[in-house]
Amino acid sequence: GQVRTELIGNDAFQEADTTGITRPITKYNCIVKDVGDLARTIREAFYIASTGRPGPVLIDIPVDVAVAKHSQDGCATMKLPGYRVRTKGHARQISMAAEVINKSERPVLYVGGGVISANASEELRTLAEKAHLPVTTTLLGLGSYDQRKPESLDMLGMHGAAYANYAVQECDLLIA
Repeated sequence: GQVRTELIGNDAFQEADTTGITRPITKYNCIVKDVGDLARTIREAFYIASTGRPGPVLIDIPVDVAVAKHSQDGCATMKLPGYRVRTKGHARQISMAAEVINKSERPVLYVGGGVISANASEELRTLAEKAHLPVTTTLLGLGSYDQRKPESLDMLGMHGAAYANYAVQECDLLIA
């Protein structure tokens, strides 16, 4: 946890700018300075973490807020005025990506757990087969593409298939 609320910003012993440190690597982060905001903040953070592209969130809780008592029932309404989950790609960007893929001579699809969490294995199969794209996976992407298919290169990496590693080294376009 964080130092007591009244000590934040005073260079207190063991104070750390946790939100500043983690801002570049989180989808959302905040510091809760009032126990009355805690339930709502946790709901918002969980919603943001689990919608759109899943990702890490951080809630910094000062020690006095963590031990404070509050009678709230935990059903606070979320306040996310600027947050919109994007579920569709931009048509122009998709068109540009297709053009780059079509111009490449040795493209390789590199897929991970995002395909599984998005339940997009069928879309991946369709893309790989129609565009004749070889597919290699991360460890967390295993199962996203049928390894018995001719486009499959199996898993990439130190414990992956040598031919997957060679294909990635020699590709002129890595689609990840």
